Amino acid sequence: MNSEIDDFLAHEIDVGSFPGAVYAAGSSRGIDRQNALGHAVSVPFRVPATLDTIYDCASLTKPLITATLVLQAVAQGKVRLDDEFEGYSYRSLLTHTSGLAAWLPLYALGDYRRAILEKGPEYEAGTKVVYSDLNFILLHDALTAIYGDYAARAREKILRPLELEDAMFHPPAALRPRIAATEWGQRWEVGMCATRGIAFNGFRSGLIWGETHDGNSHHFGGTAGNAGLFATARAVFRIAHGWLTGKLLPREIVDEATRNYTSGMNENRGLGWLLSAPDHVATKMLSPRAYGHTGFTGTSVWIDPDSDRIMVLLTNRVHPCAAPVAMQSIRGQFHSLAGPA
Repeated sequence: MNSEIDDFLAHEIDVGSFPGAVYAAGSSRGIDRQNALGHAVSVPFRVPATLDTIYDCASLTKPLITATLVLQAVAQGKVRLDDEFEGYSYRSLLTHTSGLAAWLPLYALGDYRRAILEKGPEYEAGTKVVYSDLNFILLHDALTAIYGDYAARAREKILRPLELEDAMFHPPAALRPRIAATEWGQRWEVGMCATRGIAFNGFRSGLIWGETHDGNSHHFGGTAGNAGLFATARAVFRIAHGWLTGKLLPREIVDEATRNYTSGMNENRGLGWLLSAPDHVATKMLSPRAYGHTGFTGTSVWIDPDSDRIMVLLTNRVHPCAAPVAMQSIRGQFHSLAGPA
C-alpha cells in the first residue's frame, strides 16, 4: 500500500498541489507506513523532504496541545468544562460554539484579549459552529493563568512524557535546514486584512521559514494557542497515539472529548476535535467515531478508534504561495489508501 500512497502523493506534487509531503500511518502498535516525497523548500532553492522534516503544524496545535492541556486541567480538577473564562465556557471554546468570529488580525488591534472581547462576538452562542482561532487564543490565556508559561507546560506534560525531540515551539535557528518553508510573505493575511479594511504595517515580506506562519501566533511570540507547534510526521503520530491509547489523558476524558457536542448543527465537533461525517469528502471512509484536525499550512491528523488507525499527512501547501488547493479531497484519498491493510 505504500506504493499506492506514494504514487498518489507524487502525482499531487507533480500537478502543483504542494511541493512535498511526509506521511505516517499506523495503529496502536505503531507506525506501519511512512515516507517522504518532494521538497521541503522549493523557492529560492530546493531542499528535499525527508522523514526528519519538521513542519509548521498550524492548527494541529489546537487539539494536540491546547485542548490536551485544557483537558488535563479538567482531569486534575483545576477547571470544569462549564467554568467560564472571560465570560466563555471552556466547553463552548473547545467546540467552537462560543459566538466568536472566525478570525481577527489581533496583531493589528493592540491587546489580543481586549480585541477579542470587544470585537470578537458575532453570533448567538450555542446556535452553530464557527471554527475560530479566537476560541483557542482565549484558551491559551486561560492556560497561562492556570499554569504560567504555555509552551513550558506543553513540554512538561505532553512532549517530554512522550519522549519527543522532534516536536517543539520556537524551533532554534540551527534546525532551519530541517524545517519545511511556508509562504513568501504574509500575502494571504494581507488580503484578509484588506477585505476587512484593517491596516497593518508589520507584515513579513520574505520567505517564512522556521517561524510560525500564522500571523496572530507569530506576532504573539511564536504561539497563541491556535498555532505554533512544529513537528515531524512521526512526532504528530506519537501525540495522536497518546490520545488513542489513553497515555495523555484518562480514557473517560478521551471518550468525553471525542463525542459529538454539536449534533444538529452545521458541523460535528468534540472538545478540540473535528468529528467524521458521512458526507464529508475527507472522512466519509472513516468510522462514525473517528476524530481529527487540519492545519492551514497543509497538515492533518485523523484517529479512527474503531479501525485502530492513525493517519498523519504533513504538507506545506502554502509554499511559496497560499493558492486554493483541494486539500480535503486529497486527505480523503490519503485516508482511503492509508487505512487498514
